[in-house]
Amino acid sequence: MKTESERNYEHYLGIMNQALDLFNKRKLKDARAAFNKLKNSGILEFQNKAEVYLEIIEEILSARRTKVEEEPLEKAIRLINEKEPEEALQVLDSVKDEDAKIWYLRALALTMLDRTDEAAEALKKAVSMDRRFYFLSRKEPDLFPLWDTGKLENL
Repeated sequence: MKTESERNYEHYLGIMNQALDLFNKRKLKDARAAFNKLKNSGILEFQNKAEVYLEIIEEILSARRTKVEEEPLEKAIRLINEKEPEEALQVLDSVKDEDAKIWYLRALALTMLDRTDEAAEALKKAVSMDRRFYFLSRKEPDLFPLWDTGKLENL
């Protein structure tokens, strides 16, 4: 028999999965609504991830209002989700912004390419700029291989 806490966690895990699916399908307004539910979940893991995704969604929606062309951040996320890390790195290299999200996405792409030294440095930089990326990285399946290398022990 599951406890109330376990049922609550499973409920919000389902919302997280739904939100990520909506995000990946570019249904950003629906994804935003789902991530907003997670912000009020009372579960730090989901709250942190929701805040980051909500920031990304707002940036994408804001850029769409001013530009028709896909923004670099949106394009890099799409390429990572489509398992095209080399192309994602090319896009990220074109971004001049020193933003934690950019470094986190670089860590994802570099890990997918098995460039673990560079990936570890990129993730360390992202975490040093925004501690929430530590918590996100611990739950991100694409970064599990990086954590397994032992290169992040002092993170």
